[in-house]
Amino acid sequence: MTKSKRVFWLAVMGSGILLTAFVLIRDVVLSGSRSIVCADGPRQTIDIRDFVTKYSRYSAEFEASVTGQGKLVGKLEPIQLESLTEAAQQANEFRKYLVAGYNGCAVSAGQYADFGVRFQALDGLARQIDRLSSKTSLDATDRSALSGLVRRYVAATQELAASR
Repeated sequence: MTKSKRVFWLAVMGSGILLTAFVLIRDVVLSGSRSIVCADGPRQTIDIRDFVTKYSRYSAEFEASVTGQGKLVGKLEPIQLESLTEAAQQANEFRKYLVAGYNGCAVSAGQYADFGVRFQALDGLARQIDRLSSKTSLDATDRSALSGLVRRYVAATQELAASR
């Protein structure tokens, strides 16, 4: 390899490393919370990733598995699977709305705490649905329980959407 080619490839690799470092540093800086003052008092802004970690550790994984529909195919009626997929997506969208509203002072600290409890309940339902759906075969009781959990999950996400 000639010297000019070596210099060229070193420049390309160096540029790639600098670009990667810039993106990572920018992400760290932007994800940091900042103080704001709202009508109900001062607060720290929230990064959506922090919200998912604090209130919905499992639900994000559950939403991804529902969207992929891997374990649930054949264990739910198609209409239930579709409803569950839509509900999981709706919960994810509401999560973004909630954090943006909190960061923009449109959602009070009390409302935010109330929604946090609701997301924990959704997380619990998601765990129960996942636990049942991971069984290799479901008897009639398990199918009934799974259907009931899906109905509760869908209803809970609809309540969240209605409370905007």
